[in-house]
Amino acid sequence: MATPERLERIRVRNERIKARKEREKIDDLKEEERLAIIKKEQEENLEPPEDPNKILTIEICIHCYNYQRRLCWMLSSILQQKGDLPNIIVNISHSPNNGNPTTEEVCKFFREKGLNIIETEMTEKEACNRAIARNRQVAQTKADWILFADSDLVYNSDFFEDLQKQLKTNLKDEKRVMGADRHSLDIPFCIKYFEADQRIYPCVIEDVDKITNKWPKRSISGKRIVAGYFQLASVKSIMTKGEGKYTGKEGDYWRATRSDRAFRCRMGGRLPINVKPQFHLNHDRGGPEIQR
Repeated sequence: MATPERLERIRVRNERIKARKEREKIDDLKEEERLAIIKKEQEENLEPPEDPNKILTIEICIHCYNYQRRLCWMLSSILQQKGDLPNIIVNISHSPNNGNPTTEEVCKFFREKGLNIIETEMTEKEACNRAIARNRQVAQTKADWILFADSDLVYNSDFFEDLQKQLKTNLKDEKRVMGADRHSLDIPFCIKYFEADQRIYPCVIEDVDKITNKWPKRSISGKRIVAGYFQLASVKSIMTKGEGKYTGKEGDYWRATRSDRAFRCRMGGRLPINVKPQFHLNHDRGGPEIQR
């Protein structure tokens, strides 16, 4: 027969076992709750699969200083794009009342023709620094992709249909900066053409890509170095890998620009891609034709 002392020890032991089981039960519940919370957070943060029918938004970020007439050719080529097109936003950075016609006049004219144009206004001093403009354009974009471009390019009429197809397929997960060749047109020919041009600007240049496709070429290059006139990147990647900006340099002016290289490095390198032709309306690098 058990003594009172032994019965007391058994009772205490049973109480400890019961208490331990209660703690384990509570711990199990807490673990289940913790895992449920983690699972819920993961589900909330899980990105839905990309809709193959989604229309992408591409923002073309252009910096214009002195080349408003060539800008009319560029905007004409965007206006004349054909096929299954992305949602195109044109963001033009410029200083006030620059050029003849002014950039404001060109923007107003082509906005009335149907282009979605945003203006990023700068001071005269800031306008000498393309990198400042690009930082501001990155900060305000709502697009899926950004295409940094110069203001003197003409795009093949199928350019953006072709580009969207690739961004939905073989390039959809690309996080690096992408570059493409341009057909750089003959400088003396372009200077002579624009000096003799009697058009009243701003205006639409009809069949603009067909005109420039017939002009003599100086060279075809740029894809492998991802030059500043064509730098295409995912906005999501810019916000993460690119630290949410184009460059951190303030003194990055035209003749000694290093921002393009720095941008590529932060984005993890470059990728050459094949797209429909883009034609460069070449110009005198500082002569009397500078205002064209």
